[in-house]
Amino acid sequence: MSTLTEKSNKILEAYFLYAGSSCRHLGKLSHRHMIHVAENSEPFEVLCEQTKFGGGWTVIQHRYDGSVDFYKNWKEYRNGFGNLDGEFWLGLEYLHQITKNRPHELLVEMKDFHGNYGYAKYGEFEIGRESELYVLKKLGTYSGSAGDSMQNHKNKKFSTFDRDNDESDKGNCADRWHGAWWYYKCHVSNLNGRYQNTTDDGSAMVWAYLKNDRRGMSYSRMMIRDIIN
Repeated sequence: MSTLTEKSNKILEAYFLYAGSSCRHLGKLSHRHMIHVAENSEPFEVLCEQTKFGGGWTVIQHRYDGSVDFYKNWKEYRNGFGNLDGEFWLGLEYLHQITKNRPHELLVEMKDFHGNYGYAKYGEFEIGRESELYVLKKLGTYSGSAGDSMQNHKNKKFSTFDRDNDESDKGNCADRWHGAWWYYKCHVSNLNGRYQNTTDDGSAMVWAYLKNDRRGMSYSRMMIRDIIN
């Protein structure tokens, strides 16, 4: 066995040894960490938020400057894109793997271009497998300051511009509103839409009940955390 291969195997072994099962178990620093969600699973890297809202959160979406184009296809949303040090989408398959084995909660933060901030917290959150089209299987009770712009999307399948899984009779919501989401007919939230400062455009990053309109957001962050009973 080559020295390089031996070194690679030792690094992989170290990942398995020190990777936690969630951000709850990975110290107090908000940083990038390796996790593995089941005993026989491959580890993967996530960004942990360890200070706000009690810590222990895994960041699954982050947007703040428009540097990453979120108008992506099904494969890219399944696998994830962007960079954990910048704007990114973690990936639907990772969301499914994380949430399928134990209960999780969801926290969504957003801010508009005028500095108005809000958050929405949901007591449950689970994503189905790809064969179920990553349906939003569980979305618990809402609390927060941003208004509940997710409940209409509960039990809805995920759509991208190349995979129309919504229930609209007016075409593909992802294509129509330049995003990717758990669309219904079509949305009251669209946080993967265009990054743009607008007062009334449903193709923007919308969280309708923040100010009861379709203004664009300048910031959004979605995070999940495993629930300890």
